[in-house]
Amino acid sequence: MYMSLLSGARNNRNRHLSEKVYDRMKDLFPNEKQHLVSGAVLVSNVYSSFGEHQLATNFRSSQIKELRTNVTKGLSWTQINDEIVQFTAHDNSHPQASEIDSEIGRMTSELIQHGYKFDSSWITREMKDGETIQSVLCGHSEKKAIALNFIQRPVPKFIQIAKNLRVCGDCHEFTKLVAKIRQCDIIVRDANRIHHFYPNGQCSCQDHF
Repeated sequence: MYMSLLSGARNNRNRHLSEKVYDRMKDLFPNEKQHLVSGAVLVSNVYSSFGEHQLATNFRSSQIKELRTNVTKGLSWTQINDEIVQFTAHDNSHPQASEIDSEIGRMTSELIQHGYKFDSSWITREMKDGETIQSVLCGHSEKKAIALNFIQRPVPKFIQIAKNLRVCGDCHEFTKLVAKIRQCDIIVRDANRIHHFYPNGQCSCQDHF
């Protein structure tokens, strides 16, 4: 319940409520370290949404240190020709890595023509030299998994992906538009729920993620 409240506060950019809910979680569930880390990431997302990236980074780091745990590495899985393929963020280990990145570029161009803009508030760290908002967000593991499906022949009309973390807001909007423009169904099972992205551009979660 508290993670749902915190997620809602983040989606509404409600700084006061997100801080209040997170503090309450720490009081009630001090031993639920992974949930608290996830909560800290959501609060840091709120700070980033206001352009306070340094505060977001400092808050996230301090909470992880206080909780004496690590952030779980984000992973995405998809099935291609009866084989399970795994991606991490900015993963270039796949034999078709260059084709995957080219497909992400094509999808991005199509989406931008339909009004899509990358949401930098989901970047919770300082960007490195040479990085752009687009390069950081296009490296997310679920985008790579989606792209791998689209370079298959024939191109599938039904794509399934699993994630070990919650989907970020930018990837959620990206996938909604991809499903609409490419006229396909995309299922993403994340750590919180199952998202069914329909060809009409809607998601089964009704944007509550």
